[in-house]
Amino acid sequence: MKLILPYFRQFKVQILLGMVCMIIVDGAQLIVPQIVKSAVDVLASDSLDRAMLVQQCIFIAGLGVVMTVLRYVWRILLMGSARNLEKGIRNQLFAHAMTLDPAFYDRVKTGDIMAHATSDINHVRMAFGFGIIVLVDTLLLGGAILAIMIWTHPKLTAMALIPMPALIFFTRYLGKKMHDFHTTAQESFSQLTEMIRESFFGIRIIKVFNFESLVSERVDHAATDYYKKNLKRAVVTALLRPLLGFFFNISSLVILVYGGILVIRNALTPGELVAFLQYLGLLAWPVIAIGWMTNLFQRGLSSLRRINTLLESQPRISCPDNPAPMPLLNRHIQFSHTGFSYDDSAPVLSDISLNVPAGSRVGITGPPGTGKTTLMYLLLRLYDPTSGEIRLDNIPTTGLDPDALRSSIALMPQEPFLFSTTIKDNILMGRHLDARNLDRVIQTCDLTDTLAGMPEGLDTRVGERGVTLSGGQKQRLALARALVEKKPVLILDDPVSQLDTRTARRVIAGIYNLTQGTTCFIISHRLSALAACDKIYILENGRIQAQGSHSDLLLTSRYYRDAFAVQQFEATNET
Repeated sequence: MKLILPYFRQFKVQILLGMVCMIIVDGAQLIVPQIVKSAVDVLASDSLDRAMLVQQCIFIAGLGVVMTVLRYVWRILLMGSARNLEKGIRNQLFAHAMTLDPAFYDRVKTGDIMAHATSDINHVRMAFGFGIIVLVDTLLLGGAILAIMIWTHPKLTAMALIPMPALIFFTRYLGKKMHDFHTTAQESFSQLTEMIRESFFGIRIIKVFNFESLVSERVDHAATDYYKKNLKRAVVTALLRPLLGFFFNISSLVILVYGGILVIRNALTPGELVAFLQYLGLLAWPVIAIGWMTNLFQRGLSSLRRINTLLESQPRISCPDNPAPMPLLNRHIQFSHTGFSYDDSAPVLSDISLNVPAGSRVGITGPPGTGKTTLMYLLLRLYDPTSGEIRLDNIPTTGLDPDALRSSIALMPQEPFLFSTTIKDNILMGRHLDARNLDRVIQTCDLTDTLAGMPEGLDTRVGERGVTLSGGQKQRLALARALVEKKPVLILDDPVSQLDTRTARRVIAGIYNLTQGTTCFIISHRLSALAACDKIYILENGRIQAQGSHSDLLLTSRYYRDAFAVQQFEATNET
């Protein structure tokens, strides 16, 4: 409830006005049976006054107009508040998700988050939009109707309420079942959402390997599981309303039989019996609404609990209470006996010690899966070391504000990601860069000819995840994004892996020219890209196996020497 109370406070005026309109509508509904009662009693006494009858009909019609207008107003006000609640929770959920670190997304599936942001929030809106409306309307209208019925004839009212204990029992029992079934259905929906998202994301692989039948079978299995769990929920929901209607009809039968006897005995006037039946008809909405409200609240509370679980998740990487100020000039980086493990079992990195003076270029290479990218993630504080430490100008990175630290580091990731917008927007990402410097970055990344061949140049849209571009084009766009803003530290993770040898040479030469004075880390399997680095580290099995300059490693490292020889041979054949 802590999640939704601030929104009730924020829109309290709107909610109160809506409730006032609802109370007036309920009051108008209670007046109509009294007018009908008066008219029926007059008719029963054979003293019909046509003028009075017309007057009563006009009054009822006027009340109908008032109820119609005010019902429209309260629906706009109260349902508008519910939509604001939905919008606020969704924004809050997304903003919180942006604060969570990669370790959270390693554990939680995207489908779960998507289900929270769509289906769960919708159930919360229904529960605390329609649900609150039904609750207030039921208490006010139902309470007033019962009071009038008791005032009219207490014994007849008591007889009409005989089915109520059974109604309360079934409502509570079925409500608990609804809550349990909704929780399992939402979990199944999350799994189905994740499976469908994953299938569309990998549609090209599915097509190439003819995996359509396999993937379709898996999705069909997940959809069937969701259907079965949702069907259980639907069966309970479908059972509740007929039961409510059944108990209401029993009450109607009791009133008609016992009330008719009272009229015959002159203990009740015909008008009072008609009014009593009308009030029972009005009571039908609150009684039936109990089932609907139970369904809405059980779904909403279950979904709210799931949303709160996400909102209560805290990032493992957080800003210290008193963060050290970021160094302004130097960027001397030291890794001191640094180790890391993703799952607290098998270490990915062990005893890594690097000394990187400000403005130097460092190359990192080694076999796949040896922790090269992870090492840079530690520098960015996407993760924190499980042993040892990393220092920036002699300040431990754990003592720095993560946002301030990352703002001083530019990263080109190993897997380039492009947004579904224009090439220019993908490069700049909301940053400003004059045309001259933008052209310089484009030339550095060897994109000039590529853009010249595009239908709209920089304003060409790249499609979802850059689907219209080749791997090399996407890689160079990601590189341009990293080079747009000159930052003290630059990390390039495999920047030329998808480029031919000649293009790679031009790009590497351009990078070196553009990043003079920048502390630069280059991860690459293409050793020619590391030849000009001040120092090169070879990682194997999460440890530093060799280090030195390009010429040193050609003499001292068999791995480096053999790999370089093979690549030179391939480059010669390519030429």
